[in-house]
Amino acid sequence: FFKGFGITLKSTSFLKLCAATFLVFNGFMLVASFQFYVIIYYVAGGDESLGAKYAGYAGTVGAICTFAVVAFVTWLGTRIGKRYAFFVSIGMSIIGYGLKWICYNPDIPLLVILPAPLMAFGLGGLFTLVPSMVADVVDADELETHERREGMYGSIFWFMVKLGMAAALGGGGYLLNATGFSVDLGGQQADQTITMLRIFDAGIPVITSALAIWAVASFPITEKVAHEVRMKLEQRRGRS
Repeated sequence: FFKGFGITLKSTSFLKLCAATFLVFNGFMLVASFQFYVIIYYVAGGDESLGAKYAGYAGTVGAICTFAVVAFVTWLGTRIGKRYAFFVSIGMSIIGYGLKWICYNPDIPLLVILPAPLMAFGLGGLFTLVPSMVADVVDADELETHERREGMYGSIFWFMVKLGMAAALGGGGYLLNATGFSVDLGGQQADQTITMLRIFDAGIPVITSALAIWAVASFPITEKVAHEVRMKLEQRRGRS
């Protein structure tokens, strides 16, 4: 167990995928609740009922678009390769997060819907592509070591996701306090508080997603390499 654990953690390719997943997923989770605060206290001017309605519109559109994103990214990965499909998917989500600064507008509240389809590319693309890329790492590891450790890779990967999510949910509370938000003020939040909420809501996922692209940019297992590895494994142990 410990030998396999150590070998898994020595895989730089795997660590890059873990870092990218941590950045994209937890960058989103860190400020997940901020979108509702911005919509309610900025777009809807503190009207909780109206703000919840617009937040519901955005959330529904995002959820529906995620299904379409999964299908599209799967198709795209077979055409241009998983690494480049990751760049496209996360790049689209960055545009979506950036559009929040413009589209979350109290003068045109329905614009909150516009960024949702683009933001859906973030998590939809991430959890479609990265697990498949982890499988390529498992194949490369088997070719080198003659041992297969998909269980070890999978357990470490998802443990990292859950640990990061817990840290992000806790960290989100500290960020909210840092904005100066006060429940007692209701719809009368300070202008600085609203500005900080908007900066965190749009800015943090943009930064973490850009860092994730940087991490995957040097991922060495291209489609060609993955195919060659698979062919060598099949020659060694036959088709499975």
